[in-house]
Amino acid sequence: MLAFTETHWPRNRHGERFTLNHRGEESVVLETSSRGDGKAFIDWLTVTFPDSAIHPDKGWNCLVPVVDEDFALALAARLEQILGFGVFEKRKNGHKFYLNSWSLGPEGRFGYIAIGGQKGTVLFELTGEGCMHAKPGWEQTMYDFLRSGELATPKITRIDLTHDDREGRYNVDRAFDDWSNDRFRLPKAPQSPAMAQFGNWARPDGRGRTLTVGRRLSGKFLRVYEKGKQLGDRESPWTRIELELKAEDRVIPFDTLIRPGEYLAGAYPALEFLNAKQERLATVRHTAKQGWLSMLKYIRRAAGPALAVALSVVGAQGVEDLVADVTQDDIHRQLVKRGMDVPLHLVADLAESEHDAPGEPLKGNDDVHPV
Repeated sequence: MLAFTETHWPRNRHGERFTLNHRGEESVVLETSSRGDGKAFIDWLTVTFPDSAIHPDKGWNCLVPVVDEDFALALAARLEQILGFGVFEKRKNGHKFYLNSWSLGPEGRFGYIAIGGQKGTVLFELTGEGCMHAKPGWEQTMYDFLRSGELATPKITRIDLTHDDREGRYNVDRAFDDWSNDRFRLPKAPQSPAMAQFGNWARPDGRGRTLTVGRRLSGKFLRVYEKGKQLGDRESPWTRIELELKAEDRVIPFDTLIRPGEYLAGAYPALEFLNAKQERLATVRHTAKQGWLSMLKYIRRAAGPALAVALSVVGAQGVEDLVADVTQDDIHRQLVKRGMDVPLHLVADLAESEHDAPGEPLKGNDDVHPV
């Protein structure tokens, strides 16, 4: 079996290189080995931040009052310094429930800026193609930008971490074996995450197979697929491992931009071979549960005697009214104080799980455990 053979033609300015496949046909392969940290690279990025961050008083090149187009153009100018490309055109439609949007890069294929109608926030997004064509080293520059305070409180809402195995040493069959042997089950999870297969697994036909782990709607979703075959070379061993992380119930640290290999390797035990050091993300639910257990101990020690007296004097309904009165306005502040800025609907989940034994994992699958 003969895979791609690099020819004498040089790489172009976008990192593409020409190759000949086993039939002598010319192909173009996007070079990825120089991107990321050498173990993985970023293949999608979505960031949101408050629109109040962009204002002339804060050093941005725009006028007062700041209208949507001013937001977009000011942000695009800054992104062009980081990425090497800016706004292509104003789009007719919005994007991801934002009212107005602008496309980025040549022909608008590299990403989007969106604003309007989403609780005073702005979104910018890089597609896989945009990440590929961005200036070398853009990940570090973007990391510095997000940490600089220019965007006030930016948040990564999606990031895709990708590893290319050109030789196919880790392929879809090995991924299936790993799932079958619970190597995608996290240490504290009660069971392995869901798995699905696509393509002709019974009789592989060279058109490519895909294995997915997890659910797309959750905050964590893995794809392992035959990339070379997807591109048309039926004999290519090239396999791609792609982890999609969303800020559904977890906080995605900016470090994922500059250490993607560590976070990809730390996502599942099966992927630890990718990097000697691994990092895992704690989900918001898991972090909040641990904080809840600590608060419960404090409540028992500090308020237990007082609540016992209140129960004997005013009864159960009186205690319930008392608790509502002293906690309603303070509950979210207490969670934030402990580094658990979670939606209030999760508070009910914590209350429902109060009967779990301390130190026991939360009920459910890997979407409620560390990534």
